[in-house]
Amino acid sequence: MKKSLSLFISFLFLFGCASKGNKDDELQLNAAADVSRDNVDKLYVIDCLLPGQVRSLGRSANYVTPRRPIKTSALDCEVRGGEYVAFDRADYATALKIWLPQAQSGDAGAQTHVGEIYEKGMGIQPDYEVAALWYKKAARQGFSRAQINLGYLYEKGLGVEQNVSEAMNWYRKASGLPEDIEYVSSVELSAKNEELSALREEVEKLEAEAKKYKKQLRHSQQKLNNVQKEQKSTKTTINGLKSRLDNLKTALDQSKKNNQQNVVVQSSTNNNSGTQEKMAPKEVQALISKLFSQIKEKEEDLQSQGLIIAKLSKETNGYKKKIANVEMQQLAMSGPSIEILDPPLALTRGLPSVLLRSPVKSKDIYGKVSAPAGLKNFKYNNQRLFLRPDNSFRIPVAIDSNLVNVKLEATDKRNKSTTLDFVISSPKGGSVAPALGKSRVKPNLKDVDVGQYYALVIGNNEYDNLPNLKTAVSDAKETARILEEKYSFNTTLLINVDRYEILSAMHKLRQQLTKKDNLLVYYAGHGDMDKINDRGYWLPIDADSDNTANWISNVAITDMLNSINANHIMVVADSCYSGTMTRTSVPRIDSNISPEIQKKWIKLMAKSRSRTVLSSGGVQPVFDEGEGNHSIFANAFLRALKQNDSVLQGYALYRQVTRDVSTNSSNIQTPEYAPIKHAGHETGQFFFIPKT
Repeated sequence: MKKSLSLFISFLFLFGCASKGNKDDELQLNAAADVSRDNVDKLYVIDCLLPGQVRSLGRSANYVTPRRPIKTSALDCEVRGGEYVAFDRADYATALKIWLPQAQSGDAGAQTHVGEIYEKGMGIQPDYEVAALWYKKAARQGFSRAQINLGYLYEKGLGVEQNVSEAMNWYRKASGLPEDIEYVSSVELSAKNEELSALREEVEKLEAEAKKYKKQLRHSQQKLNNVQKEQKSTKTTINGLKSRLDNLKTALDQSKKNNQQNVVVQSSTNNNSGTQEKMAPKEVQALISKLFSQIKEKEEDLQSQGLIIAKLSKETNGYKKKIANVEMQQLAMSGPSIEILDPPLALTRGLPSVLLRSPVKSKDIYGKVSAPAGLKNFKYNNQRLFLRPDNSFRIPVAIDSNLVNVKLEATDKRNKSTTLDFVISSPKGGSVAPALGKSRVKPNLKDVDVGQYYALVIGNNEYDNLPNLKTAVSDAKETARILEEKYSFNTTLLINVDRYEILSAMHKLRQQLTKKDNLLVYYAGHGDMDKINDRGYWLPIDADSDNTANWISNVAITDMLNSINANHIMVVADSCYSGTMTRTSVPRIDSNISPEIQKKWIKLMAKSRSRTVLSSGGVQPVFDEGEGNHSIFANAFLRALKQNDSVLQGYALYRQVTRDVSTNSSNIQTPEYAPIKHAGHETGQFFFIPKT
């Protein structure tokens, strides 16, 4: 009976603990894990299934806990005896195998991971409907990360009916803001997902076409690489033969001059040893003739290789053009989108609204339109307006009543339309207030614990196999200096570094940082963007344009950011960064509200985890010919940090940088700022706080 009872209790513990995984366990790393250049891939974050732990129940009973899923590095997983699939081989099935059991037991974190697996697709088409179901399960338990992800699906109309109001409701719940602080944000609206679903067959055709061209491109590039290596080897051989020929000619001439019967020549078997041998002049002449023939043969090989390289180069360029054409076609199917940048919108009576704090005669609305297929027209309350060169707009709206309806409509050249409706609400009665400038009220932050600040600053100018850059190193050095001197960051500066050095530095931060810390990652260097798969890459100095082995994907960086304990992380990239959400999920604050409310808002945002990125919008730094030895983007970023004298939130930094870049780049670049998708963002904000 005692044995049966003991087994029964063990059975209960085995299954009863399934949803009780230690939250900190996901982020725990083994400091003893060693890494070298040979196993640097093991620093990538994977889904790891740890073995169960043997625990004691009283004096006579032991039980084994369920196996625990965590996200950690492959190296750490190995040290802890876990099971995983290599980062570059992980797919939908292997990821589900690890997370689904714990999700089914009710664990909100695991449910969110499962939702993300379905949303990502991971080798198959994304299933947004199933993703939404799992997000809802976790969101109803108050899990803010799931609430953010669910809000994004509602905003985009993915797997659910598109509903901006519902999206903002979920974003507000995730933010944890109390009723006395409005949730306000930018609002972006894209073409409804039903329109894209109707074109699914065409989309799949384009994806298949792109996949075919990419496969052909990889095959051609591989052949090109092989022939280029052969060509390099042939050139080396020719140089060696010519050197040997010159030595023989010199030795033969010397023997004739000195009337010697034999010619003293360097041994052909060991040229570097200094060993010499004597040969008859006829033998030397025969060897010279043989070398001439060998050189001629190798030069013919070299010529043939050059022709093959030219053909393959033309072939690869052709495939690149075909891929670019498919990318343009796919982008054109996305439909237009409208984003309100300022003023921020709140949700009032179920409608997105601009809330005015005092009566005014007019209110300017700032925003921008994106239309990959080309914009046909843009309308405000059914009247056609023309956009600025950078596709932005400023609309002065007359405030002639307490509720003013605003309707914006964008139509692209494929006749797809997006309509954004909102209201401008002003208080009843009272005199018209004068125009307000930017608030300079500074909240007192003495008792607000924002934690320690760290920065990893990377600048790559000198590349082994790619064109060198002009400004990345000076941009990085100046960024590190300002962050240290003005904002008290603990900074790690990496100059002209390879893939191993970047991943090792990220791994070290993953071991070092705590939940109270803040991390800024600054990258300036070459990048690459795969628009079809929405996947960006950073290219270290050992990267090759035709071989992605040493490229670092933004997906890998995102997974690392998700596994770092730090509360707030911001990536600033003078390059590309893919895989972002919209700015609607970034809460903002009215700069004109009281210092007390500002302080309360900052306290709440400081508690909530954030993962955001500010990128230049290009794939490499664009040199600023007009000012200093910095890129256009870096100049704008550095200027904003230097001029700031108060608490600067990420979104406000983005607006300043965007205005500056637009002014100085003739709209070549459009900076982007948004939360990083699937990096663990939970509505918090990154704050730059200058020394007092």
